[in-house]
Amino acid sequence: MKRFNHLTIKQLKELKEKMLAEKERILNAHSVKDEQFLIAKEDQSDDVDLANSDYENSHMLRLRNREIFYVKKLDSALAKFDTEEYGICEDCGAEIKFPRLIARPTAELCINCKEESEMDEMRSLQGRKSKSYSQAVDFSAK
Repeated sequence: MKRFNHLTIKQLKELKEKMLAEKERILNAHSVKDEQFLIAKEDQSDDVDLANSDYENSHMLRLRNREIFYVKKLDSALAKFDTEEYGICEDCGAEIKFPRLIARPTAELCINCKEESEMDEMRSLQGRKSKSYSQAVDFSAK
């Protein structure tokens, strides 16, 4: 029984190709070597240069980690093609519409559940979790 029968074969193919291309783009762009994160001797001349170099390396690592997280989401979405659960909301079981999937191929929630989730998140000032690290964030601390 196909669960994602609300999507045409052409739509499924387009979505899968989009995700595979995005994954390939990220992996090819970030075949990063450890030397890129080392501080060159000329960058160690004073504290300001060292701080600037540290900041740039930190920024590059943060971006790289975000993309690694996104590749994991792409892999998870691609795995759902095999179980025929791609395009099905994880909360309510409704079909996720094609325009939403084109905009966000890794969407796990239909637009209604996503909006509800965001509203709940906005109402909650404590205990919100970081989406990338699943850590609680206390927004009430001053």
